[in-house]
Amino acid sequence: MPLFDCLCKPHVLNIYSLPAFGSFGKKSPSTKLPLPTFDDATQRYVKNPLDDGKYPYDAVGSALRHGPSPFLTRIFNADEYEQGILKYMGTAKVTRAEATGNVDAKLNNVLDWQYQKMEEKKGKPKVDYTKLDPKQAALTVVWALGITPLTLYVISSTLSQFNNEPGPCVSKAFEGLGICS
Repeated sequence: MPLFDCLCKPHVLNIYSLPAFGSFGKKSPSTKLPLPTFDDATQRYVKNPLDDGKYPYDAVGSALRHGPSPFLTRIFNADEYEQGILKYMGTAKVTRAEATGNVDAKLNNVLDWQYQKMEEKKGKPKVDYTKLDPKQAALTVVWALGITPLTLYVISSTLSQFNNEPGPCVSKAFEGLGICS
């Protein structure tokens, strides 16, 4: 059936028969994932030669999607992060992009991630953890550039003031111990 015919007849239209619709997330039968292997000698996962090793987003993308924990892990412990990606790819048999999103979500909040995985096994829709929610990204930037520095300043000022001017002793019991001057 030509494309034009199915667009003109709404009762015949099946969007899943059109090439652009319904193909996301579906694997074609001939496509084989470049899954990693586990090396028993080194006790490490080894990247498949067909895997380009490219993440779907960079470390800043991890921070915007899932917060500071995956960001810091990617920056300061890149090897452990990569091993986590390869392990997830191999055990769940998914793409590098899906594994990256899931590892980032797990690093951010393991309990919520586990709950979502249990719900998916019960038939709930699968969550795409690689998707960047603009609202979440904006909140992350506000926290990173505004609220966190303000909080650190308030804590630092309070501690500095307490160290320079400790104030009166709050208990007579402390005076005998030499804690208060």
